[in-house]
Amino acid sequence: MRYLGLVFSLAVAAVPLSAHAASCDKTIGVVLPLTGSLSATGQENVKAVQLAVDDFNAAGGVDGCTLKTIVYDSQTQPAVGVDAAKKLIDINHVPAVIGAYSSGVSMAILTSATEPNKVVQISAGSTSPAFTQLAKQGKTGGYWFRTCPSDALQGVAMAHVAFDKAKLKRVSVIYLNNPYGVGLAKRFEQAFTAYGGKITEMVPYNPKQPSYRSEVNKALQGNPQALFLVAYPNEGATVLREWISNGGAQTYLFPDALNAPQFIGDIGARYLNGHVWGTVPGSMSTKSQPIVAAGFQKKFGHAFTQPYDTNAYDAVASIALAMEAGKCDTGTCIRDHIRKVTNDPNGTPVTAGVAGFKKAAELLKAGKPIRYIGASGDLKYDAQGDVQGPEVIWAVEGGKIVNKETMSPQSIAAITKQLGLK
Repeated sequence: MRYLGLVFSLAVAAVPLSAHAASCDKTIGVVLPLTGSLSATGQENVKAVQLAVDDFNAAGGVDGCTLKTIVYDSQTQPAVGVDAAKKLIDINHVPAVIGAYSSGVSMAILTSATEPNKVVQISAGSTSPAFTQLAKQGKTGGYWFRTCPSDALQGVAMAHVAFDKAKLKRVSVIYLNNPYGVGLAKRFEQAFTAYGGKITEMVPYNPKQPSYRSEVNKALQGNPQALFLVAYPNEGATVLREWISNGGAQTYLFPDALNAPQFIGDIGARYLNGHVWGTVPGSMSTKSQPIVAAGFQKKFGHAFTQPYDTNAYDAVASIALAMEAGKCDTGTCIRDHIRKVTNDPNGTPVTAGVAGFKKAAELLKAGKPIRYIGASGDLKYDAQGDVQGPEVIWAVEGGKIVNKETMSPQSIAAITKQLGLK
């Protein structure tokens, strides 16, 4: 009974194929935060997943079968996410799982459910560098992929923003004590220190505490010029209110998880307007991006409002095209074909959307290679399942999140080299 209420039928119902379609299904699992700290992003990401499924089915399905998803709510909790993934694997027998968003939830699913069962896992928003290290150690079995760049990039980008643009010399860091928070905070510390800046305090916190006063009091030591807050929106709002009420410096560095209208609204424009420097993984300009953006607007009546929507769409596309290419029913087959449909320099470029997926199916049926150009970027998965991508610098103006400029992956790589980081 634990799962009662976790399956969201509205989000998971696949659009049926036309009357001539084959009466077979290909099902993939989805574990995203529909409730909890990251619910605002998870709910929108599920819409992007549904759009991709609809586009494949309108294009004729996958290998002649209807593409379907079964969606479970992770509640932004590792134990709940693992239980959901195990149910998808043990009962629904899915060969692939999309999720989660939180790196802590994704890591728990990877180590306890997907990798041991040889099931592919693709995350659209888990950015911890820990996944790269795990893959390098051979502990993912090659079953881990993500359509978003690692925080190894975001940490460097944030340090560049803090030192070079905001002209900060002393920054205090409060970070969530999970793989996401630890990985991003430590990478920022490495890069900011390499620039010549000083981290006055590095203060971890655990979620769902009644108060964060002691953490904030510690973070205020050393006369910092700014606060880098690595948090999820709910707890982040509580921490920041404590910081403001205790007279902390009014310059804030916010990462991707706080690129959320809900968080900005909870704090209030008068505290944030002109005081925020933010970073968030962005999408490279590709031919697929406007196709997916237009499809999302038409289907849901509004534009993208959350990070990682295009990444969620591309997660579905990566799995479905691998299924098509390999006539796959197993995680191992999908794993072995994902790079064949995204990385092949000799493959015919194909885009997202109904027309793009039809073209892909026709080429694969004819035995010709393809190269899927994602809505979030080129999607060239490396040996660790990572992709490269830009970082968008954002601010808060008029109570709204405003994108200011984009740092290319090439520029971040150059800064990383300049700072002597790996």
